[in-house]
Amino acid sequence: MRIAFRLVLFAAFLGCVAWAIAKPGFDSVTAAIIAFGSLLAAFIAEKKAEATQSQKVGANSNAIQAGRDVNISK
Repeated sequence: MRIAFRLVLFAAFLGCVAWAIAKPGFDSVTAAIIAFGSLLAAFIAEKKAEATQSQKVGANSNAIQAGRDVNISK
């Protein structure tokens, strides 16, 4: 799915670049810039999603690790 999404974004970028070359103008160049930004964002978002959590805890201590907000009641 990720590869197909990136291929669609790449195809959209190529289409926008072809449009900008064939008919230069504000709208076609803006579309090419936005398509390029979307393509870059797809690669950056994938790399950030690969990050993992890790922590080291010493002896006689408690560790709580969560991906979101944590409420602790004692």
